[in-house]
Amino acid sequence: MANPREELLQKAIGYFAEHGVRDTSLRTLAAAIGTSQRMLHYHFGSREDLLVAVIESVIETDAKMLTELFANEPDPFEAGRENWRITAQHAQTFGALYFELSSHAMYGKPYAHDLGQAFVTRTQEAFEAAYTQLTDPKTARRLARLTLAVGQGLMFDMLVDGDRAASDAAIEEFIAMMRTHLGT
Repeated sequence: MANPREELLQKAIGYFAEHGVRDTSLRTLAAAIGTSQRMLHYHFGSREDLLVAVIESVIETDAKMLTELFANEPDPFEAGRENWRITAQHAQTFGALYFELSSHAMYGKPYAHDLGQAFVTRTQEAFEAAYTQLTDPKTARRLARLTLAVGQGLMFDMLVDGDRAASDAAIEEFIAMMRTHLGT
């Protein structure tokens, strides 16, 4: 039997991915995903607690995928290319939610306090570990931050202008530049 909390969480994530978080109340969300406000309160507490669960779920899924990619692919640039392919594909569904929740952190919403750790630090650490195979730790950290910024920027552009081909081409150029920079 499936976990009812997890089922509700996945439905909430799907709803927010399609409609955004905005000022959606638990009552509105419950009606939209086929449950009651009482069940959402029971499993998550407040709206803010539900948003924390959404953030944690999305981050955990992304972090696990990235860690597995770098663990299973010996060439970190190929792992990075595959990460971009998966990220660009997922961005079609979850990209706007990612940026909306990021803005909650920028506005200092208490439930989004740990987003910096989740959206930036954990992803940067995965890239840093990959670059450490190719260069010194200080350079690896700097290049990891650059890689994260390039990927996030291209994802943002792709979501705004819809030009996946241009973002794919830019990623290929970035990979070539990094290979040259690192002499690999």
